[in-house]
Amino acid sequence: MITDKPSETTKTSIMKLKLITLILIASNVVFGQILKPGFEKAEYLETLKINQKVHIPLDKWTTDTTVPYPQDYRFVYRSPVVAFDNIWDLWVHKQKRLAIISVQGSIQTEASFLANLYAAMIPAKGEIQLDKDFKFQYELSQNPNAAVHVGWFVAMAYLSKTIQPQIDSCYKAGIKEFIVTGHSQGGGITFLLNSHLESLKKQGKLPADICFKTYCSAGPKPGNLYYAYDYEHMTAGGWAYNVVNSVDWVPDVPFTVQTVDDFTAVNPFHGAKAMIKKQKFPKNVALKHVYNQMSKPSKKAQKNYEKYLGKMVSQAVKKQIPGFETPEYYKSNYYVRTGNTIVLYADEEYFKRYSNDPENPNIWQHHLPKQYLFLAEKLNL
Repeated sequence: MITDKPSETTKTSIMKLKLITLILIASNVVFGQILKPGFEKAEYLETLKINQKVHIPLDKWTTDTTVPYPQDYRFVYRSPVVAFDNIWDLWVHKQKRLAIISVQGSIQTEASFLANLYAAMIPAKGEIQLDKDFKFQYELSQNPNAAVHVGWFVAMAYLSKTIQPQIDSCYKAGIKEFIVTGHSQGGGITFLLNSHLESLKKQGKLPADICFKTYCSAGPKPGNLYYAYDYEHMTAGGWAYNVVNSVDWVPDVPFTVQTVDDFTAVNPFHGAKAMIKKQKFPKNVALKHVYNQMSKPSKKAQKNYEKYLGKMVSQAVKKQIPGFETPEYYKSNYYVRTGNTIVLYADEEYFKRYSNDPENPNIWQHHLPKQYLFLAEKLNL
């Protein structure tokens, strides 16, 4: 006999199937990874709004209408001011076990811009006595030729003193996934912070199951080619991005100087002088002259860069950070663009709102989160 009513056995089977489904869904909510590799427009938009807030005093938030307030996150913590007037904020997702670490960028103080001017390079691995009470051991790259921006490194080192304990607290509360972000100078610092946090995981100083995803925004160049290679290898597969406005000048700094010493070990310039000496006269004289004309200007530029933006600026740094000990600089200033880049391409509609006239006195015309938000909302990714 055929009937539309299910049997008791069928009803029991359906109930069991529903229960199993609910358990699987619940397990996915509790244990499933929230962050996925790849650029997510919605994630970036929220970080951009949060990066706006980190630049503003807490008591001014209600009057700030520059960009909309973050929708999915609630503010939890603001760090003390350290180093070059640096701070960072912690935000936690309202529904998911996910947190955002937002690093402040440049603000309108001499100390903040001092971090940018302190643009000599230091090795990406080592130990630095930053003041009498703070010795910082670090490994931002395993490559002995990797080097990074010293000013943003010092800021990152001081910020890490409060970032690591807050990550530990989040972990104990069940939050194991973090978006690390920063705009402008904050983006430069965030590159280095990302490297440092991953290094702490390898050393067992942070739990191995913590997941970091990084969105640098308007980030400048944080280090040399060897650092960039290691950073891109470390974050391969879609775990880090730098989002830039195509008419913003900040991602193009610091100045870069490439010398013959910046090439990889196997290159046509290695041993060039010895080869030139073996040539017969007057060919050897002519080749030596050409080689010197090509190589000496860049080497002189690098030495001047280190002299003025390293040794000279460090005197002002010592006044800003009492007890600061000047580190030994890496003999290079070969800064390169780093990470997977997402380009916010300025179009005709954009220029109707934001002038691209080089005579415009507002040098931040294309750099602030407001302009980035306008272009980011148009992304079709």
